[in-house]
Amino acid sequence: MKSKNIWNYGFSFGSIIGGAYFFYHIIGYALNIETNFFWSFIGTFVIVFGMGWTMVNYRKNIIKDNMKFSKFFSIGAIMSIFISLFTTLFMVIYIGKLNPSYLDNFLVQYQSILSEMGSDIDVFEDALIQKTIKIVLFPSMFIFDYIGNIFYSLLVSLVVSRPLIGQPMTINRPRKNDYVPYQEIKDKENDDKETEDEMFDEQEGENNEKDEENIDNDNKN
Repeated sequence: MKSKNIWNYGFSFGSIIGGAYFFYHIIGYALNIETNFFWSFIGTFVIVFGMGWTMVNYRKNIIKDNMKFSKFFSIGAIMSIFISLFTTLFMVIYIGKLNPSYLDNFLVQYQSILSEMGSDIDVFEDALIQKTIKIVLFPSMFIFDYIGNIFYSLLVSLVVSRPLIGQPMTINRPRKNDYVPYQEIKDKENDDKETEDEMFDEQEGENNEKDEENIDNDNKN
């Protein structure tokens, strides 16, 4: 879970939150409160809070640096995949084992919609329609659940990427005491050059003095 790779990180925490949400649904079914509004609200809070904590943890403890909105959103999008997979897995178990009448009730509602639209299609008499519904039911559940989680991810990313509303994030600027590669080498080269120039000036000065002495001696002679 210390991986900087957002796919590995998103998979790890997405699976944890998705697994927790899976057992949350199981508990709701066991207590017969899975359709309760307050219970559903708590489930939504678990997902939103889990996403927010995961994003903040990645910024604080993994890369330890500021992040752009796009990276926050990418983590949330990856997490949403695995959260939706666990939600869809629960629905497979729920429809197949826990509440087999769910599909029949769904077909009744679907038939009612068709009748209100004035359609002559009879879902219960058309085996092909029933087969098609069974095939697309779970993939469509995954897609719609994923869209909902992506929306949560969008909201959380907007909040987390700008902790103070109306105030931009601090931009990383090099500090005066920041180590700059090859800066020491460059400074050393400059110092060596200055030393060589000083030595050259001293040598030239000594030569000039000797020349002046020689000229004075020649004049005396």
